[in-house]
Amino acid sequence: MASFSIEELISLVRNGHIQVRETDQTRVRSIRNYLLENALTENIYIPPLIVNLEEGEINDSSTIKLSIIDGSQRMKAFVQLEDSIFKALRSFDDTKIEQAYKLKSLIKETHIALQVFENLSEKEVAQLYLDVNLKGKKVALSKRIPFDSRNHLNVITNQVLQSHSNLKIAGVELEKQNIGRPKNKNLVSLSQLRQIVGIFITGHFATDIEDKIKTTYLQNGEYIQLIHLWLDQLFKLCPPEEIGDYHQSMLASYPILTAVAQFANDQMANQPFTNRQELIVKRMASLQGVDWTPDNPIWQEEFRGTMKGRKPLFYLVNDKSNIRKLQNWLYTCGR
Repeated sequence: MASFSIEELISLVRNGHIQVRETDQTRVRSIRNYLLENALTENIYIPPLIVNLEEGEINDSSTIKLSIIDGSQRMKAFVQLEDSIFKALRSFDDTKIEQAYKLKSLIKETHIALQVFENLSEKEVAQLYLDVNLKGKKVALSKRIPFDSRNHLNVITNQVLQSHSNLKIAGVELEKQNIGRPKNKNLVSLSQLRQIVGIFITGHFATDIEDKIKTTYLQNGEYIQLIHLWLDQLFKLCPPEEIGDYHQSMLASYPILTAVAQFANDQMANQPFTNRQELIVKRMASLQGVDWTPDNPIWQEEFRGTMKGRKPLFYLVNDKSNIRKLQNWLYTCGR
């Protein structure tokens, strides 16, 4: 293991002593923005760079020649960070200039760990790169949500999970990405709950919802109140003890649950808190007369899906067009 300041690493890259791999500019920009947003508060974690020492001694920067095995995008982000600092120093904005000087001092004083391998062949470098990136274990979603204090989506999901008593009765599957129906009678998986929370923040469904949330219109506590209000109204449609049972209620179907969440939040992402409260209650009340049982012929007549199982049940296709059609149908239910 070795340690270099960020400034030293940038200099080595610019002088050709560190060779970086081809990078994804979108990912590089994301890392650079993370550094810019959190550097001054020092809330940053950068994993060690993994490098191959091809020539020279690790402590002799004049003869050293390194190639990065894992960490090229981090290294490019450091270089772009320095470029951003130089650009800010040439501006006429006193605030930007002050921040630039602080960042300049930071990259000079902050050291990054390097895990150094010596004289690896190209084949060994390639294999190590694959091992690091394919065999590394991701942090489970069930761990990220309770411990991630910076991500609005995770913070709100965790607080809803912990604070709504009827949601606990209805059940949230913590470890599985998807819920196997009809055996699993939990209402949602943890990832599905997080998607629904995302609908309240953005106003729409997206598979990459975490990447869509950069800023929030309301305070976290207000979103939690809105989700609690929606859940209270949801459990009036079907009691929490039954809502996750596919034999009892089609609200156990995630496409329908998603459509109901989108219906309740449609075109309201930028509305004031009190307006959203009133509309959620009004819209959810319009669904009181819907027959949510699997026997309702509307599901097979109007929406795409397939019959599955020894005792066949109708499973709706979980895609945007089907969910949108369900949402549009919900608007007709209260008429």
